[in-house]
Amino acid sequence: MSELPAGLEPAPEVIPRDSASAIVVRPGPEGREVLLGVRSRRSRFMPGHWAFPGGAVDEADGLGDAEAFVRCAVRELAEETDLELAAENLLEAGQRTTPPMFPVRFHTAFFLAEIEAGHPDPTPRGDEIERLVFERPSDVLARWGAGDCAVPPPVLPLLRGLEECIDETLERIAETLIAINAQEQRAPRIEFAPDLWMLPVRTLTMPPATTTNVWMPGGGRFVVIDPGSTDMEEQARLLEVIARRRALGHEPVAVLLTHEHQDHVSGAAALCDALDLPLRAHPAALSAPLVAGVERRESLEDGEPIDLDGLTLQTRYTPGHSRGHVAYETVDRGGLIAGDLISGISTILVEPQGGSMGDYLDSLERMHATRYRTLFPGHGPPLPGKAFETLIRHRRDREAALLEQFGDGPAELGSIARGAYRELPQLPQALIEMQALAHLIDLERRGAVRRGGDDRTWERT
Repeated sequence: MSELPAGLEPAPEVIPRDSASAIVVRPGPEGREVLLGVRSRRSRFMPGHWAFPGGAVDEADGLGDAEAFVRCAVRELAEETDLELAAENLLEAGQRTTPPMFPVRFHTAFFLAEIEAGHPDPTPRGDEIERLVFERPSDVLARWGAGDCAVPPPVLPLLRGLEECIDETLERIAETLIAINAQEQRAPRIEFAPDLWMLPVRTLTMPPATTTNVWMPGGGRFVVIDPGSTDMEEQARLLEVIARRRALGHEPVAVLLTHEHQDHVSGAAALCDALDLPLRAHPAALSAPLVAGVERRESLEDGEPIDLDGLTLQTRYTPGHSRGHVAYETVDRGGLIAGDLISGISTILVEPQGGSMGDYLDSLERMHATRYRTLFPGHGPPLPGKAFETLIRHRRDREAALLEQFGDGPAELGSIARGAYRELPQLPQALIEMQALAHLIDLERRGAVRRGGDDRTWERT
């Protein structure tokens, strides 16, 4: 991903599908327990994650009908478990919509129900769920905090709420869950890993993305990475999320940047001013016009540690997408806050002006060699560390496709680009030429091609 080039229209937000989830509790030996399903590891959506049973509303539920959500919850329970509950036994527990950082989104209605003590663990039906178990919310949260299980970010705040009120009346639990969903919709606490909050904010960025991820790692102290939105409402929402964290006793100590593109830096000056924080980044990012007015600007060196009282970051210089690009390793946690080194929703644009394909490929190879477990990109959801290998292979395949466009004589850039990107006819010509040129410049550096006088004409050596 990159900032939105001139002439390219922003992408529309993905329209969410209606869905429903059922939160089922039962009395247990130590108090109430909640039903969770472990999603199939072959699933395309949140494989291996612990979540509440549920799914998308379909025609059988009565699309557009006010009662479609509760009918969906009843149907999904029956399809995924052996629980047959009547709609009148389900209490409303609030609604929430998936943030626009995801390529698939849902508008989910949650429902609460209780079954009798001693009811055995249900048996999974179908192939979406591997296992169904009743657990105390506190036990699940402890395992998640230790890294022993994966829980989707929307489920975590509900489990925290259940941990506090699980043994109160069913009506009181439902009221608590409604309040939590309302707060999460407005200013969510999104955590893909312990001590790593994030918020996707609307930015002018490359399609298909519509948002930039603001990462907030740390323990007793935390930093805010890439506040890239100029939208006043988005800036206010970020401040509200930061206030939620401060209410827990955590203090922000700096604003950090991964690089200098406007969709990552546009809100940095406003945030530094609002919270009286320094701005820290590579010198090339600190010289960007959008942050030139920030008084306290501090350079970060490659390998420099940042102690956040419970979590340590290490700066990793990763040029290529831009001259001043850095990533932040979560030391001893197996993660990398990757900025635009990789994207969770599309590919990365490397512009010949301001970027370098050779440096970019070198950065990918170095970071891949570190064998990170999880990558936290600037756009889209997290990725497994092996995604670096896939991206490197994609770039090498594109490079080979460019070389295939040459015959015995000179070739024109536009023709080279069209041939190498023939499977993507929807991309603007100027965009594929820009990316092709970045590859050709790197191939020239390596002696594989040469210019025929200017950037428009090339030939094999």
